[in-house]
Order: sequence, then C-alpha cells, then structure tokens
Amino acid sequence: MNKVSNIPWVKEVKVKMAPKEATAQKPKVESLQKIKHILAVSSCKGGVGKSTVAINLAFSMSKLGKKVGIFDADVYGPSLPTLVHTEEYGLRADLEEPDKILPHEYDGVKAMSYGFVSKGQRAIMRGPMVSGLITQLIKNTSWGELDFLVLDMPPGTGDIAITLCQEINISAALIVTTPQKLAYVDVIKGLEMFDSLKVPTVGILENMSYFICDGCEKKHRIYGLGYTDQIIQQFGIKNAFEIPILPELSQLSDEGAPAVLALPESVEIVQRYKHIAESIILE
Repeated sequence: MNKVSNIPWVKEVKVKMAPKEATAQKPKVESLQKIKHILAVSSCKGGVGKSTVAINLAFSMSKLGKKVGIFDADVYGPSLPTLVHTEEYGLRADLEEPDKILPHEYDGVKAMSYGFVSKGQRAIMRGPMVSGLITQLIKNTSWGELDFLVLDMPPGTGDIAITLCQEINISAALIVTTPQKLAYVDVIKGLEMFDSLKVPTVGILENMSYFICDGCEKKHRIYGLGYTDQIIQQFGIKNAFEIPILPELSQLSDEGAPAVLALPESVEIVQRYKHIAESIILE
C-alpha cells in the first residue's frame, strides 16, 4: 500500500480485502433450503450448446421421477424463453410469501429466467450489477421442494459464475464442450475455476461430437477426435458423455420443444439423455 502511495500520480489509495473462499458448507438460502442438489451446467466457451444440454437434462431427470427446476443464469443472452415455449411472462407474486416470486412451470419442471421478467428488454449492465441481479432472482424465487435445480450458467468464468458458486451451495458441475482445441483450452479454465471454488465436476459432455449420415452407420467426426480422454486422464473426471450432431435437436429447440419431450422414448438421443441423467443422479 505504501509503495502504491509513493507513485507520483497516485492521489489516494483504498484497499478492500476480498473475502476468503469458504471451504466450509455455506448456510442455505431460505428459498433454496428445500432443494437437495444444485447442478451447474457450464461451458467456458459460447456456442457449444450448453443451454440445450441443460434443458434436455432437466426434463430427463423429471421423467425419471425427480422434482426438478431450471434456472437460466444468463442475463445478456437468456435462452430459456426460447427453449421452452410459454405464453407466461412477467413476475407472479407468491401469495403465501409476498416477497417471493413464483417460477413458471413447463411439463412439471419449474423454470425461471431473466428473459421471463425483462419483457424482451436488453440487459446493458456491468458485471457486478448483473451478478447481484442474478443472485437476487434465484434467491427470491419460490422453488419449493426439489430434488435437483439445474443452473444454466452463462459462458465463461466471470462475475456471475464466481458469485453463484460463492453465494449458494452448488453440489456439482457438468461441463459442456465441443471437440475443438479452442474449446478444450476453455474447459481447463472451467475445471480450475470450479476446483478453486470447491465445486466438484461430475462429468464432461462433448456436444456435436460426431455426425451419422442417412443410411450410414459410421460416426463422422467433423471436428476431429476431441480432447475428452485427455481431460479425463489429466483431471480424473469420472463421467464422459457424447452428444451427436442432430438437425432435429436444433429444430425442436427453435420451436420451444425440448427433444426429450417431443421425440418418442425409443429415439436414441432421448435414451442418451436418460443415461446422462441417471449417471449424474447416481453421483
């Protein structure tokens, strides 16, 4: 501090100590007390299909008989209003707790997003303001009793991701990536962030991993083999999953119909998401 003060152009020095990362169990927020597990679905690179994975995973868990909620933690680009088509927008007060708001519900899954309450207005805010808005929104939502709350995290390792990990008891993280070196480098950042914040990573999901053309049973790895095996060996991650490129996934997402609900139970991608949900639930 004295050395900084001695710099000629420095007029004033203010020092604020950041809080130490808590290693002990954080006290549960009142509105989150009845939630058994909070799962962060994260990616450190945008455009890897993280939100599509999060929504299909949430409904797969629900189909397995779990009470599930999903929270869209992205203020700048909320995806939930697009991925689940609902006519309900705006805030709805909880009559039993007037200071809380009720989540929207879609096919048995409770859902909340900044996109539901912003009425299409753009979020032009700095990081600390956004972090406060997101934590307030998740804490002031009446989630009730849930087995799992799925957090669709914003991409990256910025303010929102760090604040959520520090403010609430996140049970585990699932990191979504694609088979590209650029995505692999960002996955390392995500793993290190969660590790430093005492959040275990239960799995790596490689999205758009391969493509099977019509009439061909061969897996065409358009983006190469990927780096999942290398990540598993380096960090000791137990679960690794692959999701192929499927045109119907993109189409159904645009229509606001999660694939695991819209497609027959026998379809391979539905079974794939079921397997992922079962693997994570067992953790």
